[in-house]
Amino acid sequence: MSDHPHDYDFDLQVTNESSTHSIQIRMIPDGSEVLDVGCHSGIMGEYLRRKKRCYVVGIDTDEAALKDAVTRLDKAFMADIETRGWTAILREQVGKSFDIIVFGDVLEHTRDPLTILSEARKLLKPEGRVIVSIPNVAHWRIRLALLAGRFTYTESGILDRTHLRFFTEGSLHELVRDAGYQVVDQDVAGYHLPHWLIRMFRNLLGVQFVLACKAT
Repeated sequence: MSDHPHDYDFDLQVTNESSTHSIQIRMIPDGSEVLDVGCHSGIMGEYLRRKKRCYVVGIDTDEAALKDAVTRLDKAFMADIETRGWTAILREQVGKSFDIIVFGDVLEHTRDPLTILSEARKLLKPEGRVIVSIPNVAHWRIRLALLAGRFTYTESGILDRTHLRFFTEGSLHELVRDAGYQVVDQDVAGYHLPHWLIRMFRNLLGVQFVLACKAT
């Protein structure tokens, strides 16, 4: 049994080509310098260090999770991306820019994702990329519930009660464009179905959209 209480079977996640983590990792080149925003206990960053020889810095607001993250990542800090000037504070702490900044299921929890995503450009290298993963509120289960007059928050998933913002594929593309980015790669995550089928009907079957973007 792991010594880390926040563990789950991450290796199993990345062997599933339709999982969000698997897609994000495929978009990160070997040897990248990575900022994992909302790193939690550092599981993905540890995988990137071990399997892809990446240098990984993690930030989060969960003090308990960060105690695990500091044992797994090159560096890990308490940081609130909704605080003005968070990029300047982080640059002072780390002293570098990044090839990749990962917002994995983070922006939907924030009040102003546009400002946060725009601000993140200050931490990117000239050819760097931001990877954004966002739940799809147009998934068929949500549509069916709305037809029945239901919009019920849950403990996890697309309607997680901690979500403050909701996105379709179109509104996600609008967000990254307005934040000053161009989409250079994209995929869609889902469950219990072949990945080719999820891709074919991504607006109905996709659970999360994953975009890799460069600054314009």
